[in-house]
Amino acid sequence: MVKKKSPLVALVLFVIGLIPVVFLSSWVTSLAADRLQQSANDEALEELLLAKSTLEASLFRDVFLSDSLATVFSIDPEIAYKNFHAIAGRMLEKSENVRNIGVAPDDIIAKNFPTEGNEKAIGLDFRTVPSQYETVLAARLSKDVYLAGPLELVQGGTAIIARLPIFDDYPRSENYWGSISVVIDYEKLMKASGLSNMSNAKIALRGVNGLGQQGEVFEGDVSSFNNADYQGKIVVPNGEWWIAANFDTTLTDRQKLALTASYWGIVALYAILYGGVYLLWRYYRAERKLANQDPLTGLFNRRFVFSYLEKLLSKQRDSAQFCILAIDLNRFKSINDVLGHEVGDDMLRLVAESLEESTRASDIVARLGGDEFLVILNRVDNNNVAEQKLNQIKQYVESKAIQTETGSIAPSLSIGFSLSSETNNGIPSLLKIADERMYKNKQDKTS
Repeated sequence: MVKKKSPLVALVLFVIGLIPVVFLSSWVTSLAADRLQQSANDEALEELLLAKSTLEASLFRDVFLSDSLATVFSIDPEIAYKNFHAIAGRMLEKSENVRNIGVAPDDIIAKNFPTEGNEKAIGLDFRTVPSQYETVLAARLSKDVYLAGPLELVQGGTAIIARLPIFDDYPRSENYWGSISVVIDYEKLMKASGLSNMSNAKIALRGVNGLGQQGEVFEGDVSSFNNADYQGKIVVPNGEWWIAANFDTTLTDRQKLALTASYWGIVALYAILYGGVYLLWRYYRAERKLANQDPLTGLFNRRFVFSYLEKLLSKQRDSAQFCILAIDLNRFKSINDVLGHEVGDDMLRLVAESLEESTRASDIVARLGGDEFLVILNRVDNNNVAEQKLNQIKQYVESKAIQTETGSIAPSLSIGFSLSSETNNGIPSLLKIADERMYKNKQDKTS
């Protein structure tokens, strides 16, 4: 009946196991989808942060060059003014984003370099353009660089302008001479940093004139700041901008297909593994019973334990250290002759069960035949530990008893041990050492 029911029980167990597998498969694919999405977002964020750092570095580099030019003018404005085109030309050679440089004695643009394309700005009096004069005045009052814009230029285009005040009484900086305006190409700067060509993020910038979150939005939509995936500060000379980004990352068709395949793959893998394990278990049980199991006690038999010992001895590492216990029942022949083989069989089963109970799951208990048993204690290679284990097992087994018509009978054991480190001559030598000690133990009891 058990054999007939086994397939049905296996099918029920398969269905029971399939339920959590389906949930696990869904959870795994959902987690994988989240990870892919997060990975795409992380890549977009990494690209954004790199672009942000590039923008900051480019701005500071250009302003540093501008500040060097202002220093030259502050030392001797007249000589610097006469040589303006040469000095400005050298500066433009070192900058990637500066489109032109203007000098404005008394806040009126007198020279521009390069002149071509910037003729319209010549003669511009900043005081007549309040929005620009405000930034010139801010630089004069702070006696430091002031970053204006982004703003629309008179000569066309969008730019960021570094306003640098010039004083002709360096280093007191009290007598105002005029200003230098270094025009940085905004579009070129944005493209070079990578912010303007990000395909996986919607970018917005605010902070005209370096006012940060309080400044006007000059790139993107103001709504981007309401529910941004990322917001952060862009440090600019003597001010800040504020950036917001909404990532537009979606899974590709290929990734979606891979997730679907993973879902069904996990389910299929479970079915294959379950079927394989079930077949192996059936085969193992049948094979073990026929080849490796003692039919009376259910312990391992001589064939198995000798094969196991050969494998242990073939291992050349610490984990191969072990101890053998050779066990013999005292007066077992008398029990068989006087009380009968049925009682003798009961005694053998009791000893087998007690040996298994008194040893670890990693140890091996076997019946070699008749009243002879063998125990392999793994990871034991010390005389004191071996004797301690031996006494514990002996005490435990001999505390048990079987009931007969004439009363209870407790088993009596003679045990000898040998350690794997005691000899290099193989299994026979180990068994001989254990047997000699076992017989000595038996003689000590009878003497």
